[in-house]
Amino acid sequence: MAAFEPSELWDPAVRRDRHAFYARVRAPGGPVPQIDPASGRRFLVVARHADVRQGLLSPGLGHEAWRHDPCGPPPPSPDTLTEAEWIGARQLISVDPPDHTRLRRLVSGAFTPRMVAGLEPAIRELVDRLLADVRARGSADGVRDLADPVPVNVIAQLVGVPERDRARFRQCSAAIVSGGPDNPEATVALGRYVDELAARRRADPQDDLLSALVAQETTGDALDRSELVAMVVLLLVARQETTVDVVVNGLAALLPHPEQWEALRADPSLAAAVVEETVRYDGPVEIAPPRHALTDVELGGGVIPALDLVALSILGADHDPEVFADPERFDIFRPHVRHHIGFGSGIHFCLGAPLARLEARVVFEQVAEQLPGLALLADPAPLRESGPRLRELPLTV
Repeated sequence: MAAFEPSELWDPAVRRDRHAFYARVRAPGGPVPQIDPASGRRFLVVARHADVRQGLLSPGLGHEAWRHDPCGPPPPSPDTLTEAEWIGARQLISVDPPDHTRLRRLVSGAFTPRMVAGLEPAIRELVDRLLADVRARGSADGVRDLADPVPVNVIAQLVGVPERDRARFRQCSAAIVSGGPDNPEATVALGRYVDELAARRRADPQDDLLSALVAQETTGDALDRSELVAMVVLLLVARQETTVDVVVNGLAALLPHPEQWEALRADPSLAAAVVEETVRYDGPVEIAPPRHALTDVELGGGVIPALDLVALSILGADHDPEVFADPERFDIFRPHVRHHIGFGSGIHFCLGAPLARLEARVVFEQVAEQLPGLALLADPAPLRESGPRLRELPLTV
């Protein structure tokens, strides 16, 4: 087994070439221990496709370790956490069954195929407006002008945020998604706005997600205040980050491959394949939210001791050569691309995956049709700064 430094995953050289690190992790020898230098927490990294998928499906891995550790810290509560921390603790991705089952059931109706398909005309209209602005200017930032406005406006429409409140909603969303020092204050501010909007919807229900959620209060099967706010924050952050990354990373990978860009221009129906290959090649999630082993769990050729943290690398799994031939090559014609697990698997499979796929597909279709001369103005690699996410993508039309 290759030797690893205790916090090698955070080494700047590793951040610039994550695939080489995960290739070493995939080599035989069992899960690889790493220590988060910020928190001091130890966790075990797994990166083989079969092992990551097994971990995502395993009921032996979960988030609420306090349920299984009588000597550990007490359950999270609003008395021991800040308001922002409590909202985070109540998010769907932070809880296990039975709470997870109840919360997902209450919100899943907003993401049925029929509901998602019904949003396509509005998404197309929005993308048309964005592309008209880009054509008028002759240039664009792929993040600011193409990718970012789509998910935040769509999720605002889905939740039921009125036009007059969109600026306020976007201000909070930008601070939350940035992960900067204003994140807790923005989370609390968004929570207070959700309180206000929920009160309006109780008095005057509309055809939107928030009205549907507050309507559950009369049935005795409802989200409490923290769960309601946590759900909206999760939908905002997870949905926005997912679509932005898929669109921007897809453009950054597609445009340097002229033959594939020309194929998409000739046949915009290939946009769905562009989405899937982008999610596999450079998807929005590097590591699934770490989970605890609730009992001793066999995984990755080793045993995860009970209560240890496990980091399941989605990126490493989707570059596993045992599943994807020549995985470092971007190929929109790749067979079996849907074997990727970029949206997760199991009970935590991305709730908004159908909507993210739709939004990104529409963007790629309409960009190919309306901006045939689109080209990169800069090499994307240096633009990633110290992390893997692209914060800007200069383009010319």
